[in-house]
Amino acid sequence: MYLIPKNIKVKREVFKGYGIKEIAFVFISFCIGYLISFLGSNHIIKLLLFSVPSILSILLTLPLPNGLTVFKIIQKYIKFNINQKVFKKV
Repeated sequence: MYLIPKNIKVKREVFKGYGIKEIAFVFISFCIGYLISFLGSNHIIKLLLFSVPSILSILLTLPLPNGLTVFKIIQKYIKFNINQKVFKKV
């Protein structure tokens, strides 16, 4: 396995830390929030229904200082729990 130096980018980034997949995920959540906002009748409820999925998607894809995102950490946690071996006492 080869180590990749920190100054070399592995993926294409549109913004710092945001690639095409992250931007698509945020755009889809904006669209979902827009469609959900039609369920409310009051302007405050509409704003709340629009902003919750949008802010949640931005926070899930926001890169942390170590280069990971919350979404990737959750994926790694689930993968670790699935691959965890259970040893039995005999």
